[in-house]
Amino acid sequence: MNKNVALKPIKGTQKVLDMLEKKKLISCFRPSAELLKGNKNGGVETIYKTAPKYGTHKLIAVAKDTVEIKLTAHPDNEDVILVNNTGKKFKPLYLIIAAFAQKQFEARARRRNITARDVFAVELLYNNVSSAFTVLKGIPHCEVTIAGKGINPVFFVTEPSDFAMDMVKQHGYSFILRQGK
Repeated sequence: MNKNVALKPIKGTQKVLDMLEKKKLISCFRPSAELLKGNKNGGVETIYKTAPKYGTHKLIAVAKDTVEIKLTAHPDNEDVILVNNTGKKFKPLYLIIAAFAQKQFEARARRRNITARDVFAVELLYNNVSSAFTVLKGIPHCEVTIAGKGINPVFFVTEPSDFAMDMVKQHGYSFILRQGK
């Protein structure tokens, strides 16, 4: 004979997630204290990698202290997750992303045909409905912050375990963030 157990749903608040994590049932997206300390080069720490027999991917936490825009592209998709449950206020984080794939971008740059309409600078929001997205394979992009004091922004990325990063040829173009209005 079956016995029914009535379950009362509880809101998935940070307090509840912390309790589940303490019980070693889940792992919250949270950078280590060491990564939050930061250094002049930012940093990356692997949160986990899956076993190859299950298909390989990893979750990493990335701290950005980079202000120089150097576009890169990857041979496969990567997911970006912007969760800040540290209680700390980060400096702004910007996604710099080209309007088209790497080959087309490089060809246009070689022909000296790139304008501000061809590259977007998006200030990313934490803990928001827009805080998780996928950067599609082959799309030139990078993440940067602003110079100065403050806590470097940290974000999470899921990607294949052995992920290649290709430096996009900018052919003499440099890009800067315009501050203010």
